[in-house]
Amino acid sequence: MKKQTIAITLFWVGFLIATSIAIIGTGSLMSVLRNLTREEISTTMWNLDGPLFMFWAFAVPLGAVLAVIAAFVYARTRPVFPWLTGIGVLGAVLAMNILWSRVYSPLLYGIGGVIILISFFVIVWIWLKKYAALDIQERIAGSYRLIGYLFWINASWFLCGETSKLHLKAFENDPMPIPSEIMVFLVLGWVFVLVGEYKSRQSKSA
Repeated sequence: MKKQTIAITLFWVGFLIATSIAIIGTGSLMSVLRNLTREEISTTMWNLDGPLFMFWAFAVPLGAVLAVIAAFVYARTRPVFPWLTGIGVLGAVLAMNILWSRVYSPLLYGIGGVIILISFFVIVWIWLKKYAALDIQERIAGSYRLIGYLFWINASWFLCGETSKLHLKAFENDPMPIPSEIMVFLVLGWVFVLVGEYKSRQSKSA
């Protein structure tokens, strides 16, 4: 019971960190970024090398990691999962943003894209083998999640294309990309996966 209480508390701490900084902080920060130069920003609380900006930059990853750790603790999974999430995932996020994100690497995009693509088709293959044997409610829940994954693979594809344009000579005179379709695909993917999880919970309750 004590671990479950800690897990619930940890979940809400993560939720508050992610949402308060992402929603409230972003509104204030965007106003500054739209109207001031980098030099002018350096004299404000949103100094791009300052602690508040760094906290904003990592608030969502930190909040999400705390929430997932809370889920593992609450579900009483093996201890390796909370530790791996806390150290491994957050460590990877920090390393990618502070170190490796400074250099454009076509090889990284190529290898990463292949892994994403193969992962998607393996998921679909597992899905068609697994869900055919389940009852109708579970198939409905799984169908929503699969549609969500489909939107995510499209978001990944267009995200790769839009960001690579910023580093390719052929597109150097093109206007800055406005990847609205990526945001739409991401939102739809999350919504469909959420509906799938909700439907799965409903079927188990019934």
